[in-house]
Amino acid sequence: MKTKFYLELPVKNTQGQSRFFIAILISLIVGFTTGVVVTVYKAPSILSKMPQAQQQGPSPDEIAKHIKHMEAEAAKNPQDFKGWIGLGNAYFDAEIPDKAINAYLKALALSPDSPDVLTDLGVMYRRNKQLDKAIEAFDKAAKIDTTHIQSRFNKGVVLFHDMNDKEGAIKAWEEVAKLQPAYSLSTGQTIQQLLESIK
Repeated sequence: MKTKFYLELPVKNTQGQSRFFIAILISLIVGFTTGVVVTVYKAPSILSKMPQAQQQGPSPDEIAKHIKHMEAEAAKNPQDFKGWIGLGNAYFDAEIPDKAINAYLKALALSPDSPDVLTDLGVMYRRNKQLDKAIEAFDKAAKIDTTHIQSRFNKGVVLFHDMNDKEGAIKAWEEVAKLQPAYSLSTGQTIQQLLESIK
């Protein structure tokens, strides 16, 4: 009779190995997450040190060409409401308020009930130091569209900064806050914060 020999292999401690691999996996996850968090928080400071490409607007020659093109279009089709608005906007962007005013008035002669055009007209009147006409244009825009925010806000700007009418400005800006409480300025300040700062 032959004896069978069983070869006993040492039993592996699989529980210990599992813990070891789990610990490594957790370490990798924590390390990766920490790296991502540090990168995200450091990115703004790194980006601020990098030279930034300047965003340049159109050159004076490009602006002049665009204006010439818009003038030709308006002359060719004087009944085109949008053409006059485009010409007015070109003058607006080029900071030529007297010509922008003329173009916007021609657009409004074709379609007098455009609150956006009236608001742009008001801005150009302000730049042209015609403050009463600016207020008149903003008021007309607000009357046409009772929810028009920009005309009311711009009226407040003219009243506060140009006409030293703090109470009138507050009234205009309170209308903005009533219509759109979350309205924010280009500075990031909310309309509520603006009102609190001047009251």
